[in-house]
Amino acid sequence: RSAVQERWKASDRGVVVATIAFGMGIDKADVRYVYHYNLPKSLESYSQEIGRAGRDGEGSVVEVLACAADVPTLENFAYGDTPTAESVTNLLRELFSLGDEFDVSYYELSAAHDIRILVARTLLCYLELLGYLEGGTPFYSSYRFQPRVSSAEILLHFEGERRTFLENVLRHAVKAKTWFSLDAEHASRALGCPRDRIVRALDYLGEQQWLELKAEGVRQRYRRLRPPEDLSALAAKLHARTLQREKSEIDRLHQVLDLVRHDGCQVAALGAHFAETRDEPCGHCSWCLGGRKPVSVPHRSEPPIDPILWQRAATLRSEYASVFRDPRVLARFLSGVSSPALVRAKLTRHDLFGALANVPFARIHQRASAEP
Repeated sequence: RSAVQERWKASDRGVVVATIAFGMGIDKADVRYVYHYNLPKSLESYSQEIGRAGRDGEGSVVEVLACAADVPTLENFAYGDTPTAESVTNLLRELFSLGDEFDVSYYELSAAHDIRILVARTLLCYLELLGYLEGGTPFYSSYRFQPRVSSAEILLHFEGERRTFLENVLRHAVKAKTWFSLDAEHASRALGCPRDRIVRALDYLGEQQWLELKAEGVRQRYRRLRPPEDLSALAAKLHARTLQREKSEIDRLHQVLDLVRHDGCQVAALGAHFAETRDEPCGHCSWCLGGRKPVSVPHRSEPPIDPILWQRAATLRSEYASVFRDPRVLARFLSGVSSPALVRAKLTRHDLFGALANVPFARIHQRASAEP
């Protein structure tokens, strides 16, 4: 990636095909063209992404290859982030059973409750904003290291209690092929010493170049400020927030399509979205250059749900009843949207995964909800 980036930055005619993550922080003043192969997910994203072009003040071209058939796939990103009501409730039950001070792994919470990691983090942020939790300093729970010299050579640099302590720490490391792993919390309890001392010792060995050290397994510290008076009501409130966020994301996506089809100066319409007014049409957008006529983007035709495919899905649903308890999970599966529970059950490898990716998620969810 770095080599491609540098070649492109140094060129006055280079073309790079990449995701939006590429180039967002690159300061290349003479970008002449920005083409979106798919619709941007929002007007805010679109504005920022086309802002890569023409930073030297010279004219540039930005175009979107707008296609309504892209919409279901982009919508699925939003639908896939919304957890089920049961998942939110179970997450809260775990969090408020952990005592006044506790630490958690976002990854473990995600896997345990079938909630995407970013969404699990967001829910914990909501609990902080609502005054139920207070976040602390994160820490690493485990370390991996690869020795550059033998343990015997390392121990030659220490004497007495420090040597004994370090010898005991290294004994708690578990070897794989070439790397050792060490659970700092487990070693701390086994040795009866502060976890921080073990971490400082590993850091020192790394600084001395006696081993290559990698910290892993970030855990988040929290302090419970108050328990919820009604956990079910709190869960319902948080779930409602995720549904509102989903609706907002879908609306923002459709605002992009509305801009493409806008019957008026598109530059003026984009500026108006950000509360900037323009007295005259720009003269260079698609509407202005196209004879002041709106761009035609045909509405997508929604394919029917094949009855044989749906019957197969119903059979699979009964076979994996514990996974597909909520119709939203079945809708995710048929739309090709992964989740921790689907991965754990190896259902993302099933031939029905994504079989209805071209059908709107809402339609699949509605039908899955209507049938037991």
